[in-house]
Amino acid sequence: MMLKIAGVILCEIIIYSLLRQIKPEIAIITQMASVIVLLFMIGDEIRDALSVFDSFFNAAGEVSQYVPVLFRVLGITLVTQFSSDMCKDAGESALATKVEFAGKVMITAAGLPVIKGFTGFVVEMLKGI
Repeated sequence: MMLKIAGVILCEIIIYSLLRQIKPEIAIITQMASVIVLLFMIGDEIRDALSVFDSFFNAAGEVSQYVPVLFRVLGITLVTQFSSDMCKDAGESALATKVEFAGKVMITAAGLPVIKGFTGFVVEMLKGI
């Protein structure tokens, strides 16, 4: 599998290098397309990893309510990093900074249920003292 991925990346590097000199706006699109192809190539591995994580967290009991939050934050992080890198590759560093800021805000908002649960736990502990 890794050889196939390396082959896709090598082809993308060659295509991107050639198109960047002729039509930079199309070169960026080829990068996006190669990322989509790579995601489809590793789809089964991602699915397997998610099922393993799911079985771990199902065994965790009460903590399992935070698993969707964890996956949401992980997804936001990956999409933010990918988007920011694409902006930087296109020479739009100011836009990349804004994308990163938006990602941080979304991660904070997605993590609020965990913070709420933690503060509730601390309050209950303090009541017991």
